[in-house]
Amino acid sequence: MDFYDLHVEIEDLKEIDEVIEISKKLGYSGIGITLKYANLNDLNELKKIKSEIDLVSCVEISAQGVKELKRKISKARKIVDIIIVSGGDYKINRAAAEDSRVDILSHPEYKRMDSGVDHIIARAAGENNVAIEINFHEILETFRKIRAHVLGHMRNNIHLALEYNAPIIITSSARNKWELRGPRELAAIGQAIGMSLEDSMKSISDIPKGIVDENRRKLRVVSHG
Repeated sequence: MDFYDLHVEIEDLKEIDEVIEISKKLGYSGIGITLKYANLNDLNELKKIKSEIDLVSCVEISAQGVKELKRKISKARKIVDIIIVSGGDYKINRAAAEDSRVDILSHPEYKRMDSGVDHIIARAAGENNVAIEINFHEILETFRKIRAHVLGHMRNNIHLALEYNAPIIITSSARNKWELRGPRELAAIGQAIGMSLEDSMKSISDIPKGIVDENRRKLRVVSHG
């Protein structure tokens, strides 16, 4: 089984060799090196890096409004393997779920009193194959007093995603090598908040690998078209 963590934020690409080595030891076949949209110029440097595991180019897009989001998606879609939208705002969550060019809706519950996903968003995510992310870093960084609320929101999002056949992926969202987590540790998080063992394992293997493979196929068609 090929394991993928599609959200690894390493600000300094000089650390990438250590990240690759640790990820390989943890059992990953591939990791998504995630750049902020403002740092897309680093993509060329990322593509030059040689690795024994699959390095997936990802960009995380933040936007103040839907128009800005669409503009950024249009630019990034042509050059990266994976597009991640930084969620939280309901209009952004919905716009991301309704856009088939988006691959992952990250932390839709961020800074919200609710989960950020309702039946409308879950249905759209299922129709457009937009994965709902369970983000380990958010759990790690949440203060203990409100962690239960965050986990409750994630449980709700899992329930809705499963109901409407929207993909679910679990990521470390690691900011450095110390925050990397092994596949089974991430799968255990999924189980702890309501996923079956089978669904948890798919969320770190078949689902992320399938998204990567399909996007690369589309990029090859565009580049040769």
